[in-house]
Amino acid sequence: MNQLKNQNKVFAIGFLLILVVIIWSLVRPIVFKKSSEENPEAKINEEILRAPSLTLDDLLKKTKAGENLFLFDLRSSSEFSEGHLAGAINFPPGKNLVDEVQKAGLEKTADIIVINKGEDVFEVAKVTNELITAGFVNAKYLRGGINDWQKMGYPLVSEGKSPEDQSKIKKITVEKIATELETGDNLIQFIDVREKEKFTAGHIPKAINLPLSSLEKDQKDVSSAKKVIVYGENEEETNKAAVILFDLNFFNVYVLDGGLEEWQKNDGKIVTD
Repeated sequence: MNQLKNQNKVFAIGFLLILVVIIWSLVRPIVFKKSSEENPEAKINEEILRAPSLTLDDLLKKTKAGENLFLFDLRSSSEFSEGHLAGAINFPPGKNLVDEVQKAGLEKTADIIVINKGEDVFEVAKVTNELITAGFVNAKYLRGGINDWQKMGYPLVSEGKSPEDQSKIKKITVEKIATELETGDNLIQFIDVREKEKFTAGHIPKAINLPLSSLEKDQKDVSSAKKVIVYGENEEETNKAAVILFDLNFFNVYVLDGGLEEWQKNDGKIVTD
């Protein structure tokens, strides 16, 4: 009889323990959710711990290897123009990155790197987690952000708006180009940074079309062995292209002084596609 009572007691205790585990598994998410809602710091820590990240060195290796990366910079447009990673796309505050990425039609397996200054880790962690929740499983944030990237001396691309950028711009006259072309055009590369429609309507012979909007992405088409002469829609656009190329380590780059207008005034030939 006592043995039966003991068995019943053990069974009852075991049943109660199982019941407690089941109840806890059901209420645990509610408890933690309520706790994080009541404790903002806990919520911040949870977001940061959940979000995968990428080190500065790892990103540098990936960019040097030419991997197909999608870099999204969350800083303001003015900060972005002062210096950003080559090929990065600016998504300033106020835009929903998940919506924009989905509209762009990126594959769910795309390598997405979210970047900010580096001071607000919660910001990039939150956006990264939102991307992962939306199905972009390879989304990560850059650990240390732009601030640490710059401290390490890693390359940034600016947009030609600062006084420092003006020193990166070298001009070449039509007359000088004509003299150099007399010995052949094998050592000169003309780059037209206008949009395709305008390039097709008329451009310098043998010029290649690399629109300003995709210049950073298509830098592989720029020759490092030739003198590169850039021209665009206007002086601002051309100077911006020259600064970008300088920041991408193309140092033998020159701006066509006076642009296409000056070229044509001096009887420079124009061809159409």
